Amino acid sequence: MKILVVDDNNSVTELLSQFFKVKGHDCIATNDGKEGLSLCFNNKFDAIILDLAMPEFTGKDFLDSLIENGKIKNQKIIVLTAMPLGDVIIDDHHHGICEVIPKPCDLAFLLKTIESLNVVV
Repeated sequence: MKILVVDDNNSVTELLSQFFKVKGHDCIATNDGKEGLSLCFNNKFDAIILDLAMPEFTGKDFLDSLIENGKIKNQKIIVLTAMPLGDVIIDDHHHGICEVIPKPCDLAFLLKTIESLNVVV
């Protein structure tokens, strides 16, 4: 699978990138929401792992931009957040979101979640 990780925490992106590569997946990671959006517009990813609480260009900004540009359809997005899940507000039109997982996450659970997205590779 081709996976995009967008998180402002360099430790998180490095860990997830290495983890998915060891598990046989192609993974691109960025610490910048705008760069992640550009990557998303110019590439086809089987799954996107997105942090919500990023400075300047948040995960919600990322999602809103996908919607505005008609790119939310057929996206498989997993939100990975340190925010309390009760504080995570995702509008109904953010239908590309498959799962919201709290940080720190269990890597085995995250892998199982991604691999269960039924993506045709």
